[in-house]
Amino acid sequence: FLQVRNAVRHADRMQKLTGKRHYVIQVYGKIRVYDRMRINLLIDRGVLHKRLRDSIELTKVCLYYSKPKK
Repeated sequence: FLQVRNAVRHADRMQKLTGKRHYVIQVYGKIRVYDRMRINLLIDRGVLHKRLRDSIELTKVCLYYSKPKK
């Protein structure tokens, strides 16, 4: 619970700094915070499944995603 809470806070903080949407996702049993560019890189390297290129599928899998800047 604490790891997820800290990751959510980190994702919100990074979203404010960069203006990009950040995703909290579990990769190999660890909670990670990634932006879309890093997720696409992991898909290209074969760490994540190719279906996660679709935004809807990614939001189903991730634990939390930050709201985009308006």
